[in-house]
Amino acid sequence: MNQGPTKKIATADTMNTRELAAHQRKGGIVLLPLGCVEMHGVHAPVSCDSFLAEAACRILAEEWDAVILPTIHYCYPGATTPWPGTISITPRETMDYIVAVMKAIFRNGFKRLVLVSLHGPNNSMIEIAMRSVFEETGELPIFFAPRYYKFSKQLEELYGQNHDEAAHLLAAMYICGRHGEFDPSASKAETLEGPAYPFPELGKLRQRDVIFPFWMTKPNQHVGRYPGLTLADAPKLAELYRKYILETAVGLPAEYESYQKKMRNAMKAAPWEKFK
Repeated sequence: MNQGPTKKIATADTMNTRELAAHQRKGGIVLLPLGCVEMHGVHAPVSCDSFLAEAACRILAEEWDAVILPTIHYCYPGATTPWPGTISITPRETMDYIVAVMKAIFRNGFKRLVLVSLHGPNNSMIEIAMRSVFEETGELPIFFAPRYYKFSKQLEELYGQNHDEAAHLLAAMYICGRHGEFDPSASKAETLEGPAYPFPELGKLRQRDVIFPFWMTKPNQHVGRYPGLTLADAPKLAELYRKYILETAVGLPAEYESYQKKMRNAMKAAPWEKFK
């Protein structure tokens, strides 16, 4: 079963160089989704976060007439390094690669780059990578990282619980045209617990605004399973996800264009010129 939106989305990996040149000339936005490959509980696939980012990009691309670049799947996963299926790239390797890709995109002629990720550990690395590219090249990418809590709140109102990432994933795979490849009702596991730290000391440290590295000792500490979702819920969830992404990003292209224009004008005159 491979259902979902039928409108053609502009994806760079299926476009030819002439089509991409036309997108460059009109100053079109390019979207770069970033995910990871890691253990997601006992029922969700390891590329969960990549699907979430791709789905968000598909929603935005349709609205903004943007082009989606191929997803960067291999990023630092976080706390799941030892688990089967996790491909653990270090934070430094992740940042270096993201920097290299951004530089290559700008060198190739695209000037409006929006990075998109819903994988929490990516946030700090992408921010540093963007700042590095800006300091080295003067280019001005931005990073769109929608937060889960608003969408999860809508799910709680609809289902009585947010269903953790299973609901996000079911919606994302429907939007990506891969409906049926993840069936939330197929798992026999009954891990109802949600995310949790493996040791109580870690929760206490976090309450004191301490940041620390750790590994999860049980699969459900990352993503718990809340039975009740079925494949039939996908269209409704996909529409909710679409509205959530668009409401979060409303007005963003115009604001991005204005930010770039004003920042580039400011960069033409060094600040110390005003103090002579």
